[in-house]
Amino acid sequence: MVIKKRQILWDWTNTSGPGNPGVPDKINQVPFDGNSPVASVVNWNAWVPPELKDRAPFRPMVRVLDSTKGNDWATIQNSKYPIILFFNEPERSGISPEQARDIWYKQMLPLRKTKGKKLGSPAVASDENGRKWIEKFMSLVSSDPPDFLCLHYYSTNADEAIKYIENMHNKWPKLKVMVTEIACIDRNYQSVLGFTVKICNWMDTKDYISEYGLFDFQRKVADGFVSPAAQLMDANGNFTELGKMYVHQQPMKLPGKATIAAVAENNVLAVAELSASSALTQDQQKALNAHNDKRKAKGLKPLAWDNQLAKNAEEYAKHLAQIGKLQHSSGDQRPNQGENLAMASASSTPLIMSANMWLAEEKNYHGEPIGQGDFGSYGHYTQCMWKSTTKLGMGWAKDAKGSVYIVGRYSPPGNVTGQKPY
Repeated sequence: MVIKKRQILWDWTNTSGPGNPGVPDKINQVPFDGNSPVASVVNWNAWVPPELKDRAPFRPMVRVLDSTKGNDWATIQNSKYPIILFFNEPERSGISPEQARDIWYKQMLPLRKTKGKKLGSPAVASDENGRKWIEKFMSLVSSDPPDFLCLHYYSTNADEAIKYIENMHNKWPKLKVMVTEIACIDRNYQSVLGFTVKICNWMDTKDYISEYGLFDFQRKVADGFVSPAAQLMDANGNFTELGKMYVHQQPMKLPGKATIAAVAENNVLAVAELSASSALTQDQQKALNAHNDKRKAKGLKPLAWDNQLAKNAEEYAKHLAQIGKLQHSSGDQRPNQGENLAMASASSTPLIMSANMWLAEEKNYHGEPIGQGDFGSYGHYTQCMWKSTTKLGMGWAKDAKGSVYIVGRYSPPGNVTGQKPY
């Protein structure tokens, strides 16, 4: 029997509006049938995404002080949905527990008493300030507590997440828990997968957890704190491997095949599967051939393999393996060299798979000068195809966890702002 607990945290930018074209049709990737683990949809607002079309319950939110008045409050009062969420990380927006208590008694409780709504508590961050805030608020409303204890949690360790949720539940054991935001902030994709599979499967088994939302479905990384490796949507609004696992799998399981993620200047761009094994020299040749086949199709001169570039690439790959993340080198570290990066969870043919991934970005490039359009979605491709580039070298290194870091070096470098690759 399917356990329906998973919230779709559907960022408001996905919904079309003035000045925001959105990607509303992408919500159709969510299975809303009876066999789906999806329970509800949240967008941190009072208004319902029209693309939802009543296929799942919506959870309106009184997110900030402005939500307690005007059109937002009117929308809350007239909502047909049975659960209302209250304040999102109020301790970070200057709302005191006393202010929240006053609004709770004046505006929120009447929703329960006169309209039969169930109410979620304010959802605070899991740091010390957040914990102190919610403890104070809960003491102030102890005679009329919320129906749900709403929690947020971000970390790199699933066991710590479980411990935090259990501890918070033990403080108010009579309340159902709703984990309205949770995600792994590790930059390593395999670590993100491990965290997510463990925590989601654990929450599915806990009766006191009513719902939970994996952060989040939006086309760009929300901020520098959130891990690009944990994105549930890509830049085009298509669900990532992790996003698909979340909406389809129960229990969730680690992918049977290894994965590779390409990154350009802090943006996770894509995920592809690794496959057949091959010797390194074959791998080098196949990667070079992939570049040159694509260049030939555009009438560009072929690249030559350069051992010095390959050595430089391998040395930098070793550095990435040591620091455990993808981070572009600075220009003075690679004079007259362009750079593409990728990371794989395991690999016998990392160079050809990286090359194929970079070249697959061709579909995202529409002839614009570098710096225009969505450079993050096509920048690997344009470096591979740069008309004045003549030499290529690639290298890789493995870290202690088995993750493989791949570096491509190009000379002369491409991706000159304002110019086109060919």
